[in-house]
Amino acid sequence: MLRRRSVMQSNSVALGAPISGFGIAAETSTEISRLLLDALGCIDDDESSAIDLVKRASTLLQPAGERAGTLRAPSSGGLAAWQIAKLRAFIESRIDGGISLGELAAVARLSASYFSVAFKASFGLPPHAYVMERRIERSKEQMLNTDLPLCEIALNCGLADQAHLSRIFKRMTGSTPSAWRRIKTASRAVHRRPALRDQLSAVAI
Repeated sequence: MLRRRSVMQSNSVALGAPISGFGIAAETSTEISRLLLDALGCIDDDESSAIDLVKRASTLLQPAGERAGTLRAPSSGGLAAWQIAKLRAFIESRIDGGISLGELAAVARLSASYFSVAFKASFGLPPHAYVMERRIERSKEQMLNTDLPLCEIALNCGLADQAHLSRIFKRMTGSTPSAWRRIKTASRAVHRRPALRDQLSAVAI
C-alpha cells in the first residue's frame, strides 16, 4: 500500500489538473480529477472507498454510450466507520461555533460535493440539518441540567442569539424553548417526589 500511495503522490500535481488530450469534456475531466484526488486522500484509512472512487473515475473514461446506466455510488453507499467517528467527534467539539461544509469534508478527506451525498447516506440527514439537530439536542441538555438563561444557552450551542434558538427549536420540536424547559422541569420534579418521600421516610424510621 505504501508503494501504491507513493506512486499516487508523485502524480498528485497531475491529478489536481483537468485531464486533456483524450477527447473528454472539460466537466467530465474535472470530475475524474476530483475522484482521483479523493481516492488519494482516503487510501490510507479506507482502501475499499479509494478503490470505489477509482472505479468511478474509470467509468467516466468510457464512451458515453457505454457508461450510460453503469455509473454507481460507492458500494458502501456512505462513509467509512473511521470517517463517521471523526465527524461525530469534530461536530461535538465545535458545536458552540461555526461548522462549515468544507471543514466537515476535510475531516472526512473528501470533496464537498461527494461528501454531502455520503454524509446523508450515513447519517440520514444532510450535513447542515444534522449539525442543527445536534445544536438543539445540546440546548436541551443545558436547559435541563443548568440554570443558564436561554440567551447564553443559544451562544453555547453555536446559535446567533435567543431568537435564533427559539426559531429553530420550535421548528424542530413544535414548542418554544421556554415552554419545553418549563414542562420538562415540572415533569422531572414530579418524578422525583416519590423517591424523595421514600428517603425522608427511611430517615424518620
